[in-house]
Amino acid sequence: QPLYNTRAIVIVATMKQKHLESCLSSIPNRVFPDPKIQLEQYPTSVNLAASIVLTALVKGDAGKGRTILDLGCGTGNLGLAFAMVKSDFVYLVDCDSDALDLARENVEMLEEEELIGSCSEDEDGCCMGVELIMAKLKYDPPKKNQSGGGGRGGKGKGRGRGRGGGGRGKGGRGSASSTHPNELLLLDPKLDNRDDGIPLPSKMVDTVITNPPFGTKNNEGIDVQFLKTAIRLARRSVYSFHKTSTRPFLVKLLRDKWGLNVEVVAEMKFDIPNMYKFHKQKCVDVEVDLIRVFWEEEDAIENKDASEEEESEGEEMPLGVCGVA
Repeated sequence: QPLYNTRAIVIVATMKQKHLESCLSSIPNRVFPDPKIQLEQYPTSVNLAASIVLTALVKGDAGKGRTILDLGCGTGNLGLAFAMVKSDFVYLVDCDSDALDLARENVEMLEEEELIGSCSEDEDGCCMGVELIMAKLKYDPPKKNQSGGGGRGGKGKGRGRGRGGGGRGKGGRGSASSTHPNELLLLDPKLDNRDDGIPLPSKMVDTVITNPPFGTKNNEGIDVQFLKTAIRLARRSVYSFHKTSTRPFLVKLLRDKWGLNVEVVAEMKFDIPNMYKFHKQKCVDVEVDLIRVFWEEEDAIENKDASEEEESEGEEMPLGVCGVA
């Protein structure tokens, strides 16, 4: 079964990267006015966001007929890029209310400009909405005697036809957190029934995107937990950023231990600007992999059927957790 579809290729041909970058540049809150180092909050550049979205379109993981969730969305730049290419619905999840407030303003502006959420009668569909959800990811930190590295953290807040908010961000980086996670963290997602802090049903969206913290000395392994939760929530594919140095460990974990399909779809440099007092250089480029975890077409359909059955039998979520924003 080919991963590409002709409709996605047509969309890519018409929505060229420069045009998408131009649209993303119009987002008013692309940077954090008061970034939180513990959440490793750094902005995602427009060219990086555009490249990821166009890659997902070609793979058939975004656009019309697809639902998207941005886990740790920050101000929403990446998730809103998926809304701009007419993905059916986009969920923005973060733990930081300040970041979600900025994301809400971004959504309102894009709706006013009719870049998302509205379309003329002759347009072939559009993003039907953006929902902001506030939730904080849980994870079990490694033991004290395990060495840690540099990382990123969380962002937060949002708007839309909403539920709350979620978490993510960025910060200083050092040695890779993925090399010393604890045993529970490495447990196969299919066998791990612990509460991960994200009050959303499994397999609820087609594609999950996440740019997780890389893990500081206080949160080693959190990048693996973000990836694990993303896998729980997705029924078709996951796109996740990780330091290139962690590639051997992650590929082995995903493919050999968790039995999943995985590919490195891009090698890129993540531009870390001078945003915090401890930064000495104007900017630093960090070598990063964009990893795609995916299910075969028949498995994705089975995941969707199971998700719909679970939703029809499940209880309605309390508004205190996921209410209308």
